[in-house]
Amino acid sequence: LGSMCSRLLSLGVPVIRDRRVSLAGGIRRVSSMDAPFVGRARGAVLGNLVGDAAAVPNHWVYDPAKMAAHVKASARGPAFCDPPGNGFYVTEVGGVSCYADQTLCLLESLVASHGFDENDYASRLSTGFGRESAYEIDAVDSSNWPQLKKNPTDAEGKIIEKERVWRLPVDGPWRHGSVKTFLANYVTHGLDAAKSGSNDEQVDGCCKVPPLVALYAGDASLLPTVERAVRVTQNTDKAVAYACGFARILESLVTGAAGTVAEACEQARTALSDPARICPNPLDVDVRHALELTATLADVPRENVGAKLKESLEMKGTSLS
Repeated sequence: LGSMCSRLLSLGVPVIRDRRVSLAGGIRRVSSMDAPFVGRARGAVLGNLVGDAAAVPNHWVYDPAKMAAHVKASARGPAFCDPPGNGFYVTEVGGVSCYADQTLCLLESLVASHGFDENDYASRLSTGFGRESAYEIDAVDSSNWPQLKKNPTDAEGKIIEKERVWRLPVDGPWRHGSVKTFLANYVTHGLDAAKSGSNDEQVDGCCKVPPLVALYAGDASLLPTVERAVRVTQNTDKAVAYACGFARILESLVTGAAGTVAEACEQARTALSDPARICPNPLDVDVRHALELTATLADVPRENVGAKLKESLEMKGTSLS
């Protein structure tokens, strides 16, 4: 990974070196050979992947009390928790989630293609998550690929246990919904990369951001490239808007325009209010409001953030698993 990050950053030399960067913090110069820039860009990519691996053992455990009890009884945790509390899928120790595997497909594509190529990226996704990948577990329905088999249910919709064909956690990694729809569109139906995206609006778009920021930070093509990358698997304005919002924040940090996350978020909020902003999206206002909400959570103890966020968003009916 370290070698791949170095190769990625070396690609930026003819693209990024000594160009003017217009950010909320003002116009400044950034060089792709500047040591602090290289360190921050490299750290963004590696931190994304290592952080993902650290979180996988407790992925989708949203109940703070349940998490605390599990970690207390574990030999190690919450990072790289042993034993894992993930009740949905099983990976090897140090394995990553579907998020990081999408990041890796993009990282490899950027290096091999010397920049973003949506066709190469789509091809790598189809291989990385395809029939010959670790994601092709026994629970997959070959007649309705890549969906999981349906467990038989009774008249009330409850699974008939004696006829169950698979159960949680599945023995292997978990394909996200956007990736499954992408595979159906791109592989099964033969749609090209510009039309292969799903109608999914979830957070997967953000996992494309770190390698793109590492390569394109400070260049006007960053946000349009983020949009193109996200729409390969998620052809929705919401997925694009939040991914671009994250890209604005990370770009400020990587280029040094912001010294703290709070400052980077403030710069992003300012940029999202600018009528002349790059890559405008009809849902930018939602992203700006979300960033305003995060600012109010800065002093909330981290173990209470989830519950407070749920309360703030009026998600009263959402259960914590």
